[in-house]
Amino acid sequence: MIEFENVSFRYEKEKPVLDDVSFRISPGSKTGLIGANGAGKSTILKLLCGLEQGSGKITVGGLPVIPENLSAVRRQLGFVMQNSDQQMFMPTVYEDMLFAPLNYGVSREEADRRIDDVLARLNITELKYRHNHRLSGGEKRMAAIAVILANHPEVILMDEPTSALDPANRRMMIRTIRELPQTCLITSHDLDMILDTCETVILLHAGKVRAAGSAETILKDRQLLEECHLELPLSLAGKN
Repeated sequence: MIEFENVSFRYEKEKPVLDDVSFRISPGSKTGLIGANGAGKSTILKLLCGLEQGSGKITVGGLPVIPENLSAVRRQLGFVMQNSDQQMFMPTVYEDMLFAPLNYGVSREEADRRIDDVLARLNITELKYRHNHRLSGGEKRMAAIAVILANHPEVILMDEPTSALDPANRRMMIRTIRELPQTCLITSHDLDMILDTCETVILLHAGKVRAAGSAETILKDRQLLEECHLELPLSLAGKN
């Protein structure tokens, strides 16, 4: 369970990015976090990880996201960043995948087993010993997911996972998200991807939750989306 209760956040001397935001995300669900630029989507992910601090209460798996709990909270979370270069800092994919499990006390044998299992599941075994600087954008994005999965998080946060991907890699990303057993919270402007992968949606507008519920219901509501400066998913645009 992820829960936000009356959460507000502002950068110094600026208007609030989030204003009294409350929502719940059930275990095992896939939720899309949508809104126009500046709506606060990425800020919510940063607050969940404790990278920013606001007012109100945030809990992950029953643990309040407060400084003394950050280590335990972050062990539950895997954050796939929009820019994979900010996430992958070791020379090879294998070394990046190995880093977190070993630092959390997992044995080398178990870590290697996890790595091989994750790479096979994502169908990217050939990337194991590749140097990160030689990966294409799509390969690096898939490798970034593999790095997170090797640490066995309970919750996966994804910030714009399909941005800048070509059609083939976008399809691969959608298939991967669908097959993930973990709770997923996904920010994206790609509303077709959200419709294809998420059961529920949280729509942010002007720092508040404008709507929350069924992805299909919200993403078919042209008037609601346009009021929040969004457009219907392309797959639905010709049907309404």
